[in-house]
Amino acid sequence: MTNGSSYTRAMRAEAGIAVRRWRVLASAMVSFFAVGMMFFAVPPLGPTLRATFGLSNLAIGLLMGAGAAPAVLLSLPLGAALDRWPPRAAGLAGLATMLVAGVGFAVAPSYGWLLASRLLFGIGGLVMNLLLARLVSAAFAGRELALAMGLFTAVYPASMIVLFSLHPWLSAWLGWRGEMAVLPALVVVAIPLHAAAVPRRSTGEAQTVGEPRGDGLSLSLVALGLAWMLYFAPFAAVTTFAPEWAGDGAAGLLLVSVVTWIAMLGTPVAGGLIDRIGRPERWAVASTSALTVSLAAMAIGVLPAAGAMIALGAVCAVAPPAFYSLPARLVPAERVGFAFGFITTLSNLGALLGPALAGAIRDATPRWAWVWGVLAVVAIGGVAAALLVRPRLTAATT
Repeated sequence: MTNGSSYTRAMRAEAGIAVRRWRVLASAMVSFFAVGMMFFAVPPLGPTLRATFGLSNLAIGLLMGAGAAPAVLLSLPLGAALDRWPPRAAGLAGLATMLVAGVGFAVAPSYGWLLASRLLFGIGGLVMNLLLARLVSAAFAGRELALAMGLFTAVYPASMIVLFSLHPWLSAWLGWRGEMAVLPALVVVAIPLHAAAVPRRSTGEAQTVGEPRGDGLSLSLVALGLAWMLYFAPFAAVTTFAPEWAGDGAAGLLLVSVVTWIAMLGTPVAGGLIDRIGRPERWAVASTSALTVSLAAMAIGVLPAAGAMIALGAVCAVAPPAFYSLPARLVPAERVGFAFGFITTLSNLGALLGPALAGAIRDATPRWAWVWGVLAVVAIGGVAAALLVRPRLTAATT
C-alpha cells in the first residue's frame, strides 16, 4: 500500500513540474543569473579592494576562490539532500543565504567580513546550482532536455559579460558598495519567481523511507564525473593563463573573452542539436576530443591565439548541455540531485587543480608548449572517461 501511494505521489509531482517546465526554466535562468553575477563580482573590484582594504593579490585570489570552495566539500552531501528536500523551500533557503551574503559583502567593514560573505555566498550559490540543475532535468525529462540545459548554462557566461560590461558605469555612478548592493536586488527579484514557478514537492521527495534508492555510484556516473573533472582542469587552466599567452594586457583579455561570447550564444544552439540528433554521451566524447585537439594544436604552434579561442569557445558551447543532460539518463529520478552533486564535486576539484598544474609547469619552464601539451594529455583522460558513459536503456530511449 505504501509503495502504491508513493508511486502515485511521484507521478503527480512529475506531471506537475512537466506541465510548468518553461516557467521552471525561466525562473531557473533568473536565479542562475543572480548566482553568476555574485560569483564574478570580485575580479572587476580587484584594484578597488586592494586600495580600500590594503589587500595583496593573494588575498584577492582567496576572496575569489572562497565563492567556489564550499562546492568541493559540500556538493555531494547537498546533492543527496536535495533529492529529499522540498524544492521550493530549498530554493528559497538558498536564495535567502545569497541575499544575506550579498548584503554582507556590500557593507563589509573588513577583509574578514568580505571573506565570510563570500563563503556564505558559496553555500547558497551551491544549493541553487545543484537544485536548479535537478529541477530542469526533472521538468524536461525525456524531451528537449539538452536545449533546456543549453539555455540554462548560457546564463552563466552571460552574467559575466553583463557584469564586466556594466562595472565601469555602475562603479562610477554608485561606488563599489552601491554596485555590490545591486546584486542582492537581483536575488530579491528571483525569490518570488522561484516561489511561483517551482512546485512544493518533487519526484525525489515522494519516495518514502525504506524504499530502494536505485543506482548508487555506477560505472557510468563515475566515468561522467571523471570526464567532467578532466574537462574542467584544462579549461580552467586555459582561461587563467591564456590572456598572457595570447598577448597579455587588454589584447589578451579581449581575445579570451571570445570564448565567453561563443559559449553564451552557442550553448542553446548546441543543446537544440543534441536534442534533435540524440546520444548526448557522444557529444560529451566529441567535446572532450575537440578540447584535446585544440590544446595539442596550441602546444605545437599550429593554431594562432584567435583560432584557439574560437575553437575553445565552440568546445565550451557543446560540453555543458551534453554533460548536464546526462545525469538524468544515468540514475533514477530520485538520485539526480546526488548525481549532480557528485559531478559538481569533481568539476570543482578539476577547476582547482588545473590552474595549479599549469602554473607549476609555467614556473618550471618558459615554454608554453609544455603547458598546453600536458593539459592536452589531461584532456585525453577526459575522452577516455567519456567513452565509458552508458545511459540506462529506459533513459536512452526517451
